[in-house]
Amino acid sequence: MRWLVGLTLLLALGCSKRTEEKQASTTMRVISLTPSATEVVAALGATSMLVGVDEYSEYPPEVKALPKVGSFLTPNLEVIVGLSPTLVIVDDIHGGAAGALRDANIATVDSAMHALPDVKSALAKVGAKLGREKEAAKVSEEIEKAIDDAVAKRPAVRPRVLAIIDREAGGLGNLVAAGTGSYVDELLALVGGANVLAGAGVRYPKLSMEEVLRASPDVILDLSFAARGEMGLDPWKTIDVPAVKANRVKALSEPYLIAPSPRIAAALATMRTAITP
Repeated sequence: MRWLVGLTLLLALGCSKRTEEKQASTTMRVISLTPSATEVVAALGATSMLVGVDEYSEYPPEVKALPKVGSFLTPNLEVIVGLSPTLVIVDDIHGGAAGALRDANIATVDSAMHALPDVKSALAKVGAKLGREKEAAKVSEEIEKAIDDAVAKRPAVRPRVLAIIDREAGGLGNLVAAGTGSYVDELLALVGGANVLAGAGVRYPKLSMEEVLRASPDVILDLSFAARGEMGLDPWKTIDVPAVKANRVKALSEPYLIAPSPRIAAALATMRTAITP
């Protein structure tokens, strides 16, 4: 008889746990403070849980209609609290804001994303919080497959690539490039590009024109806002490097190239096409 009571209790506890999990999955109100985190939620199939995003989150398209909760650097705590979230996804730069939210009894999860490994880590952490562990594992497997495919297709001869992240409008001043350890550097390595700044000691070094000429890149990828538009690449035409002579200066504006996101397969495909003659 005692075993029957125990079994009944276990069944009751199991049903209670499943009920709580179901309620949690349907009542979660999530706010994302970065575009990368917003894409993680989307990749987990949980876009409907989002009740607010940062000003720069634009993917998937449906998040554009959500309330905006400030910028990456300055999240609006008043707006966030007013949306009554049950979870706010923060980056490592949001230490102060995260502390204030926890003081207001709002849960946070830190999902800083600077490099490829951070994407899988964010998927696992956010997936656990949202009850989407299986979805997180599936997306991570797809990312690994995309990486393996990219490595298998790398060219025998690696082109020397200079990737520009920012520069002045209409000119080549204030150049900022992708250095060692940056997300773009990781993508380049996987598709077979040789970053001309592989020896840089920082992720995003500032460059002089003399350094560009010395690097002598075979390919220049300009991911800056200044490169957009019909004449965005014109400033490069006067530079005497192999990339310009071979007409291999390309503007790239895809947001999934700038910051890590689960759209790694698309990022690798775009990068491979960009460095291919």
